[in-house]
Amino acid sequence: MPGTSARNVAVGRPNLEVSGGILVAPTGSTRPDDAETALDAAYVPLGYVGEDGVTETSERSTEEIRAWGGVKVRTVQTEYGCSVSLTLIESRRAETLRTVFGEDNVVVSGGVITVKRNEKVLPHRQWVIDMKDGDNARRLDIGYGQITEVGDVTYSDGEAISYEVTISCDPDDNGDSLVEYLTDPEGAGTGE
Repeated sequence: MPGTSARNVAVGRPNLEVSGGILVAPTGSTRPDDAETALDAAYVPLGYVGEDGVTETSERSTEEIRAWGGVKVRTVQTEYGCSVSLTLIESRRAETLRTVFGEDNVVVSGGVITVKRNEKVLPHRQWVIDMKDGDNARRLDIGYGQITEVGDVTYSDGEAISYEVTISCDPDDNGDSLVEYLTDPEGAGTGE
């Protein structure tokens, strides 16, 4: 019978050797299949993420089926959804701005970045969130995600201009909304 082990406790620290923790690529780019292999060159970093890190949210809705007389006989899942939320804090990075406001809405020319706000729908993209905790790596792979919410932007002395975003993780061609890879260098997950 396996016991407990502190080796199985991990934290979600960004892999700063690779990026600020989050990278984005056009759909159709080669996706990762493990926690550490170098990513396709199409993935570009979006810089630092705010101190609250990344929050993954999964929602399941269910409905109870009852027999005559009110006895519950089954519970069925009626809906499922997954999203990731985070705050991008590098407001002077062109790729971050393109991701938040749309590729066509950000123009870089002559040392000036112009950012337009409009109703254009943001495209689906591929997302990777890379984490590294000592020797332990963890990678979240979103194969078909779209920014569906952008929070209020505050311009204030003493506070970083930042973009709080929610990425809806829509199902990829395999039906997966998000795939998580993590290293298990000592076989800790198998109870060894």
